[in-house]
Amino acid sequence: QGNLAPGHMVTGGQALIDETKRIIKTFSKGPHIFNLGHGITPDADPENVQLMIDTIRG
Repeated sequence: QGNLAPGHMVTGGQALIDETKRIIKTFSKGPHIFNLGHGITPDADPENVQLMIDTIRG
């Protein structure tokens, strides 16, 4: 499925930002649909989901 490990939605913080940016940079030469590796888990913090979205949007 996607590239971002869903555990980042639980832990959040700078590690989430850094990994999101790394993925975007890796696939920057072509079109890419950003996605989590296994979807959003029940223990995900909604604030971390928003942080990921904000990071993707730049």
